[in-house]
Amino acid sequence: MLQDRNSPPPSTLQELKRLIVSRQLVFPVGLERVAREILERPEITAFESAAAVARRCRVSPTTVHRLVRHIGFQRFGELRVIIREDLCRTAAGHR
Repeated sequence: MLQDRNSPPPSTLQELKRLIVSRQLVFPVGLERVAREILERPEITAFESAAAVARRCRVSPTTVHRLVRHIGFQRFGELRVIIREDLCRTAAGHR
């Protein structure tokens, strides 16, 4: 969980990664597999539904939604937005 429950969710994918690396955000075992998949394959997650992510990770959609809330978001779409923004910034930097 985030150290400070009143903290806003991460605003970028890089911030999310920093929170994980610094151990300010720790996942229960069941959520870690989904988090790894999302972080390792953001280009796929950016355009999938929560149900599609769940199928790919072989978990229930509820598990994906629990992960989203664990990170600090209300909806999967909010997480997907920061992933898409990160992909756009990365693509723009490669031009």
